[in-house]
Amino acid sequence: MTNFDYSKIPIGYYDQVLTEGLRNKRGLQSCWHHIKFKYVKNAMEEYESHLDIACGPGTFIGTYLDSRSVGIDISSEQIQYAKKTYSRYEKNFICHDITKGVLQDKQYDVITLLEFIEHIPPEEVNILLKTLYEMLDQKGKIIITTPNYKGLWPFLEKLVSLIGPVDYKYQHINKYTVKRIKEEINFKNVSVKKYINFGIFTSFFNHNAALKFENYLSKIFNCFFGYSLLIIIKKN
Repeated sequence: MTNFDYSKIPIGYYDQVLTEGLRNKRGLQSCWHHIKFKYVKNAMEEYESHLDIACGPGTFIGTYLDSRSVGIDISSEQIQYAKKTYSRYEKNFICHDITKGVLQDKQYDVITLLEFIEHIPPEEVNILLKTLYEMLDQKGKIIITTPNYKGLWPFLEKLVSLIGPVDYKYQHINKYTVKRIKEEINFKNVSVKKYINFGIFTSFFNHNAALKFENYLSKIFNCFFGYSLLIIIKKN
């Protein structure tokens, strides 16, 4: 894990950024996370059980999903925030360190790991993924998101670091590209898709315009300029 002191980030910061952005219908970070959550939800397809690893303040489950999902996080403060903010799913948020063992003797249709693997050393990634793979049911899948460090992401990272209170330079220690994913993620059935293009920049002015422009660019360029990676590992 990076030496960055995550306690310096206010509890619930990212949840509040998204909530405020959706309410005001503008903002780069909020639009970015909104698109991410929508892409992941779509990739989940049909499911009955879902585990969200490193769920943080509970935004994904609380805003986009339902009671079929369970979120775990190592931070008790984040879990308490999630329980309070999304109280209808209070029992679905659990403080737990997945590296210390599985949560319970249960298998899941979908396990999500969003914006996390860039924060841990490369040698820890496959160890974690093997643990999660064993927690899948026979047709289950792991869905991962992480920045794409080939292309314009480094510029976007610097921009967000400048305009916001968090400097990602000190958090993102594991920088993935499509090539690295294919070389280092050691599973047979792995797919990688790029998403989020430069249409995202219009979200400074309006979310709806940004979403339409983003969708248009994605189709025209087939996400060639994608700043983020959506990785899916299927068990069968």
